[in-house]
Amino acid sequence: MQANPSGTNPDSLRPYRGYSTIIEAQNVGGSNYHSLQANLKRRLTKGFLFGVAYTWSKSLDYASSNGTNVPNVYNIGINYGPSDFDTRHVLVTNYVWDIPYATHSTNRLVRSTLGDWQFSGTIQAQSGRPPSNGISNGNDRAGVGPGSGNQYWVQTRKPNLPHQFAGTGTAQWFESAAYAPAPLGTFAPRGSRNNIYGPGFNSFSSALQKSMHVIPGHDNHALVFRAEAFNYLNHPNLDNPDVSPTSGTFGRVTSKGVTYASERQLQFSLRYAF
Repeated sequence: MQANPSGTNPDSLRPYRGYSTIIEAQNVGGSNYHSLQANLKRRLTKGFLFGVAYTWSKSLDYASSNGTNVPNVYNIGINYGPSDFDTRHVLVTNYVWDIPYATHSTNRLVRSTLGDWQFSGTIQAQSGRPPSNGISNGNDRAGVGPGSGNQYWVQTRKPNLPHQFAGTGTAQWFESAAYAPAPLGTFAPRGSRNNIYGPGFNSFSSALQKSMHVIPGHDNHALVFRAEAFNYLNHPNLDNPDVSPTSGTFGRVTSKGVTYASERQLQFSLRYAF
């Protein structure tokens, strides 16, 4: 249904004329979450254990945060779509290896320097989320005046998704030509919110730890050295694409490491445990 096809002054169409925008807050709406969760564990055997956890999920709602302004207060259903935090795939693995070499050596020097080392780590990979605010640029296509929140652009056809990093080039993450502003006097239909997903994220972290017993015969007193590396591969994680239709980089991913931190980090510690 057209909201204001003739472009009439929106104040003349409001229920209480002459008051412009009247803010009303309501705790209304709804959400749905569906998921499949799988978990595989190997208990500690011969000094080694690992775990693998995978989650497939889909989260849908009308709005994902308090204070969201819906475009059409008379039909919030058009805002129903993937949540801002919808993450379809998440894979996490973890492992711990008690390195057996020299741990039981009869040579005290060899045992104290080469024994009691432990190697552990995690690997995490997940798919991307919808970029914030969706594909909109604040234009009041429906002609209802201020206070109507984001009015989304219409997906005219299924876009091509090359999922390429532009950097300083022109490669597209998604085909921008598949989007157009809603016809004047109308809101974008249901399905226009959060229909594009950004790049995913992955990280590799590990730790190397050694316990050194400082008092012979007292295993409860130990000096513990630990070295940790976060994203030790220094793998760059791409940022979300530009979803502003009037931008010169609309549909492109032009940067890294902002949406998800990507820098390699090293951390060392030495502590006395008793």
